[in-house]
Amino acid sequence: MARRHRNDSRPGDEDFVPFTDAERRAHADALSNAHAGHDCAEQAASLCQAGEYYAILGDHDLAEQMFRQALPIEDAEPGAPQAAYASFLLDRHRHDEAMAMITEARRLHPEDPDVFSVIGEALAEHGYAQQAARWFTAGLVTHLGHLTDLNLDDLREDFHTEQLAHGRYQARQVLKLPQDHIDALVQELRQHNAATAVAH
Repeated sequence: MARRHRNDSRPGDEDFVPFTDAERRAHADALSNAHAGHDCAEQAASLCQAGEYYAILGDHDLAEQMFRQALPIEDAEPGAPQAAYASFLLDRHRHDEAMAMITEARRLHPEDPDVFSVIGEALAEHGYAQQAARWFTAGLVTHLGHLTDLNLDDLREDFHTEQLAHGRYQARQVLKLPQDHIDALVQELRQHNAATAVAH
C-alpha cells in the first residue's frame, strides 16, 4: 500500500519518502551517487540531502563527508552547502566551525530563501536568537526586495515569506523585542489559521 501511495518512486527519486531506516539508508546511498562527476547544482543538493539522511541515521562521519564533497562545487546554489553543513556542525556542538561556514555562506551572497531559513533555524535552535533574527530579516529583504509594505497576503500566498517571517517572529520573541509590523502580521495569520482550524 505504501509503495502504491508513493507512485512507485524509488530511493534517490525526488518524490521518494523513506519511512524506515533501511529506506533512509537506501535513499541516502542513491542520493550520494546522483549526478556523480557532473559538479552541478543538482549534485551539490543531492550530496547535502544524503548528508542529512546519514546524520539522521547517526552515521555522522559519512554525513560530514557528503557535506564536504558538496562545498567545492562551483555551480551549487550560493550558500546552500554551507548552510546545510553549518546546521550539521551546530547539531554536533562544533559551533566555531559552524560559524565559519555561516560566514562563508554570507560571503557568497545567497539569494535562495531556503539558505536563509536553514541558517536562521539552526541558529535559533542552538541559542543564537539575535543572529537568527538577522538572517531571517536578511532573507525577507533578499526574497522580497522590501519590507515596508509587506502585508498579510504576502504571508498567505508565499511559503518562503511566511517561513522567514515566522522564524523571525520566534527569534524576536526570544529576544523580547517590541512588536513591529512583520510580527503583527505573523500573529494575525496565526490567529486566522487557529480560528479556521477550530471552525473545521
